[in-house]
Amino acid sequence: MINELRLNLLGKVFFVAAAAWIVGKACNLKIRGTNEEVQAVQNALMSSRRFQDELNRPGASVDSVMEHLGLKHASAREFERILGVPWPL
Repeated sequence: MINELRLNLLGKVFFVAAAAWIVGKACNLKIRGTNEEVQAVQNALMSSRRFQDELNRPGASVDSVMEHLGLKHASAREFERILGVPWPL
């Protein structure tokens, strides 16, 4: 897990905004970094949101939820590999 004491204020604000976006709250996120870093963040955000959407979808099956969870874990591993910090969401 991310050590909250090591995150600076900007990092904390980013993860709060990302969490809000994942659960469907409107917010604007601008991300800067290398193409690889931006893609890793985008993939982690999108897979986390798709997982949440699937959890909330009426009629979602255990198999479909588990499939989305697997994709979320894969993008979280990619995020950690590229950025060096775990994806906490």
